[in-house]
Amino acid sequence: MRINGGQIVAIVSAVCALAAIATGAHLTTTATFPGGDVTLWKNVHRGVSTVAGLGGMAAAFLVTGGLRLGLLVSVLLAALPGGMLEARAMAGLAGVIHAVGASAMTSLCAVAVLRLSAGWGVAPDAQIEEEGSPSLATLARLTWIGLLAQTALGALYRHHMAGLMAHIIGAMLVMGMVMYAGIATFSTEKAPGEIKRPALALLVLTGVQMLIGLGAYLYRVDFTEQATGRTAMLTFTMIHVAVGALTTACSALMGMQISRHVRPAVVAQ
Repeated sequence: MRINGGQIVAIVSAVCALAAIATGAHLTTTATFPGGDVTLWKNVHRGVSTVAGLGGMAAAFLVTGGLRLGLLVSVLLAALPGGMLEARAMAGLAGVIHAVGASAMTSLCAVAVLRLSAGWGVAPDAQIEEEGSPSLATLARLTWIGLLAQTALGALYRHHMAGLMAHIIGAMLVMGMVMYAGIATFSTEKAPGEIKRPALALLVLTGVQMLIGLGAYLYRVDFTEQATGRTAMLTFTMIHVAVGALTTACSALMGMQISRHVRPAVVAQ
């Protein structure tokens, strides 16, 4: 499928937002374990964040409706707290809002890529009828919100505003939500590939995310106790946070495809 100019803008913005999330995790973690020169990382973070913000605003004016508003709000939520972090004003709270805003912006830019595709305006050949309750659309929406909440818990942990247990409990709950939504999607009769592909990616990435998170924690413990494995700790943390944003984006894409290909069940009169 040919990619148009609007999609390129949204793709660049999503990629840069993802890079900003990863480099931001590096800076946050380094701030809690001081040492080493982070000037390069700060400059890279500022650069990709600027491109992501400008691209997100440009993409917002290429789409319509709630997606436009969502993109603009997410850019503000990612950018303004970022400035507060630079000024060290309410760093913990600003860091949480910054992380959630960046993850939401990544998701919405991915949705914009889908919405700006040439085929999106063409009605699908057929729609399937909703089979269960709660609906697939509701499950996708709750999963996306749950993943953003887990992003907030991760940011709270990295900023030492919440303990590890809250993050672990949140991860277990979100994994349950992802599995429930994924199984419900795959068990829906005649569900098209457009729905199953992001659902499969969501399930796979969630599993990968859990494993990488375990690695990040073990290396953090190793560094705290023995002052070794600093590079590994930072690398695993960056990947963990980035994969989390990708997982959240997959849930958003799944929800968009569900809204396109699944119609509400007809209530018998």
